This record gives sequence, structure tokens and C-alpha cells, in this order.
Amino acid sequence: MTPKFGEVYRTKHETYFAIGEVVTHNPQLILDNVNYIGKKNFVIHIKFGQGIARKAILMVKMSGQALPKYLDQTDIQMFERAVADHELELVNLDDKLSGYQFVDELEIEDPADEKIANVASIRENTIQLVEDHLNQLQAKIDKLSQRKANHYFSSKAHYEDVKDFLLSVAPYMDLRLKQSQVRQDEWRLKLRLGG
Repeated sequence: MTPKFGEVYRTKHETYFAIGEVVTHNPQLILDNVNYIGKKNFVIHIKFGQGIARKAILMVKMSGQALPKYLDQTDIQMFERAVADHELELVNLDDKLSGYQFVDELEIEDPADEKIANVASIRENTIQLVEDHLNQLQAKIDKLSQRKANHYFSSKAHYEDVKDFLLSVAPYMDLRLKQSQVRQDEWRLKLRLGG
């Protein structure tokens, strides 16, 4: 039994809305301190072309009877909380959904279009969240003294924080419906660390 888009499932404690089968594409992440002409930068390479794509079933936690707002609008605060609280479940196709009980099927006017829109919305929320997270981090680094800014990522904790954040959102960065749609490019993000 593979959950289809629009179906509602219950676990012991939660209710989930099935987005259904998707392709999750984990990019390769390379984090690097780089010196450009005397300027120090921390460069994040998100290499989609080197990534691993696999099929999975996406289930999103509902609050009561309501679908999460991030499915049809950009709400990065809500999306960030949902990721942190593991409210999005990417279930392997081979895994038995033993913990999930089918409850209902929502009436959705144009399910195929709606699924495309929901998956695109999750992707957009992820991209916006990454940019916002790094902008906030840049503002924090900019307030530091030159010496502290230069060595910000010498701290293992600071490095791990960025890495852990990126790993938590990576599965949603390039969420697709078909394998042929996955990105093959690279997304480079730069944090200035001073001179």
C-alpha cells in the first residue's frame, strides 16, 4: 500500500497528509575556508550534479484538520520549525508503513496540479530558509572584530552548526516528482569573514 497524494494517515500520536511518491535529491555539500586576494570567505558548495537522488514517500504532519501553510505559501519560520520538529517524513519505498493507518482521502479539485504546487512550495521554502539562515549568520559575523571574524569557522562548533543545518534541509532543497527533473548545477554561497 503506497500512500497517494491527498490521503490522510494516523500514527499513534499524529495525523499526516500524504504528498505521495517524490524524488528527494541530496546534493553533495562542500564547506571550505577560502582566501580570495587577501579576503577570507567561507564558501558553501551545494553540488546538485554530484548528488544522490532516490524515490521516497513524503508525509507531512497536519495540525488538527489543517494542512501546513508552507504547502501553498512561503513561510520560512513555520517551515524551519517543521524541519526541526521532524514534521516532514521521507519514507523509503521499501519500508513498510506499519506505523501509519489510512484514515481518509481529502477531496482535492485538481490533485496532479496541487501535488506539483505543494512540492514546489516545499522547495521554495527550503531555498528561502537557507538564504535567510546564512544572511543572519553573515550579520552575526559582521559584528565581530576582524580577528574573530577571520577565525569564525576555526571553531568546530560553528562549522558543525552550519553543516548540521544544511544536512537537515538538504533532502527538500531539490524535491521533485521525476528523476529527470533534478538539478545538475551547483549553488555557491559565500560568507565574508573579513580581510
